[in-house]
Amino acid sequence: MDAKQVTADVVIAGGSLVGALTGVMLARQRPDWRIAVCEPRLEGPPNDKRIIALAAASAARLQRLGVLGELSDATAIRHIHISDKGYLGATEIHAEQEHVDALGYVVSAAELVNRFYVACQRLDNVTWLAGESVEALHHDIDKVRVETANGLQIETRLVIGADGQNSKIRTLCRLPWQVEDYQQIGCISTVKLDRDSQGWAYERFTEWGPMALLPMANQQASLVWTFNPEQADIAKQWSSSDFLRHCQQAFGYRAGRLVARSEPVFYPLQLKKALRSIYHRTVIIGNASHALHPIAGQGFNLGLRDVECLVQGLSAAVDPGAFAVLDDYQQSRTKDYNAIINLTDGLVRGFSSSNRLLVVPRNLALMTLQHCSPLRSRFARLTMGMKS
Repeated sequence: MDAKQVTADVVIAGGSLVGALTGVMLARQRPDWRIAVCEPRLEGPPNDKRIIALAAASAARLQRLGVLGELSDATAIRHIHISDKGYLGATEIHAEQEHVDALGYVVSAAELVNRFYVACQRLDNVTWLAGESVEALHHDIDKVRVETANGLQIETRLVIGADGQNSKIRTLCRLPWQVEDYQQIGCISTVKLDRDSQGWAYERFTEWGPMALLPMANQQASLVWTFNPEQADIAKQWSSSDFLRHCQQAFGYRAGRLVARSEPVFYPLQLKKALRSIYHRTVIIGNASHALHPIAGQGFNLGLRDVECLVQGLSAAVDPGAFAVLDDYQQSRTKDYNAIINLTDGLVRGFSSSNRLLVVPRNLALMTLQHCSPLRSRFARLTMGMKS
């Protein structure tokens, strides 16, 4: 057979977290299918520098799959403190009260994706096509011909787009994409504290915007801080000491003193969602289908549930690209999408305003959560990715 022409039952575009995980789960569920993963990076897995807040249910799923194990840099989140600067509203969530070992885990995306990559390499029915990015799709009734930028042609029955926010698959299929700009700029950095966090994570709503501090090993924490565009322009000019001083003033001292930071990265914050996730013999998942504000750390957790739901639907399918299979997947994800998008969007809009018409009810909501165990537990289980 011509080396430039291959066949596969399923082609996955993108070999990062969601794409590589899909390869592992689908290949194990369907050893009779040939899976091809097209990953633009030539050597090894993608170089993902993010820090992931892995929900408790997500960690349990990955452990059952056997690709999580004991992560060397994973830090358990055992307590969450949520507060509104300058107001009395605050609540705390504790793993012990929710009868779990941890509310979630803070992990390195690079280590996660490397584990998924290694798992893919060990599966006989997965072909990892390094240095191959999808350039064109040609849809026929019973197949799709995938063309890569290097001229490789792959004939397949299903294309899965797991190629991120700037998805080529979504663009090629002309799937409608809705973008809501929050008029906020996100800032991420790793900060050093003067003491161990002891498993505490913090969500702090300030006049600058929401802040999150996630525990890491060696007295470090992952900081996510949001600004409006004008404030972000100012923050970009701060020296390291100025950054730490302003951050300390906004956050307070409940986590200790901030003593150092990594170089911050700034990026615009938007809610992005595909109005449709399926096309003829094609489906988009993960960030290709939805990209959330990082306020509640739900992005990868939602993508993981995409993978689990899609693989479950494909497990008994005769034809992986059949419309009924893909339509069932799309319909089954609607409730979860709506719940998580409404949660994150509501938090962003409700806690990013100094309007007293919003300040009073949001503080009442925090105080109600603190003093009403059933409501607090329901909120906790939603953020942990568990069914209420």
